[in-house]
Amino acid sequence: MKKPVCERRVSRVLMIFVVTLLVVSVAGAFETGVIVRGEDESLPAGQEVFGTTLSKDGSALAGVRISLSGDGVNQKTVSDADGAFRFTLVPSGSYSVVFNMKGAKKVKREITLSTGDVDMGKITMR
Repeated sequence: MKKPVCERRVSRVLMIFVVTLLVVSVAGAFETGVIVRGEDESLPAGQEVFGTTLSKDGSALAGVRISLSGDGVNQKTVSDADGAFRFTLVPSGSYSVVFNMKGAKKVKREITLSTGDVDMGKITMR
């Protein structure tokens, strides 16, 4: 049997209210710093690895495929319009970072993370 129109509207309004309340609560937790990387045991601790990809002429290079692998970690990303790239939540260990782009020679760098973030600087694709 079909519910009356009024009852259906009340159900929809209640559902929208509950969903909105959940979204606001979660957003508030991130905004106020209640959830911070590495402080909550449910979030993995780790560092960041970042840098910038450049073309031969020194301009920012977007679209470079970058992979970070080692010690059971395998992350991939693509450089943005400013040539920037970033890997987050990388645990301490030794890693290979490989940069690939069609028409350019592959670049490979070895890094070790112990404590703190790693700025790989400027990576030039030739």
